[in-house]
Amino acid sequence: MSVKYRGSTRLLLAFSLLLPGSLALADEGSVYSAYDSNADGYLDREEFKVFLNKRRVREPYRQLWVFEKVDRDGDQHISNQELVHTLQEEMKLRSRKRQ
Repeated sequence: MSVKYRGSTRLLLAFSLLLPGSLALADEGSVYSAYDSNADGYLDREEFKVFLNKRRVREPYRQLWVFEKVDRDGDQHISNQELVHTLQEEMKLRSRKRQ
């Protein structure tokens, strides 16, 4: 049986290969972080700290991974969409650096 993933899910899965930690998929195809300890589908500030510690983000990408920047709507939780957006921004920076 083949599984089809939405665009953001494919992106996050591909990017997860660069992460020291792992990412898990929910049945609906949405990506929930393996760092979501309370399984609410979001990363709170403490869960986000654990995620960042595992990622070991280096400069110049560290500037993207400030909680307040990733939490674009300011609700104090990192959603799948916000995480994907930040990963896309990091990928853009990485591709510019290679050019």
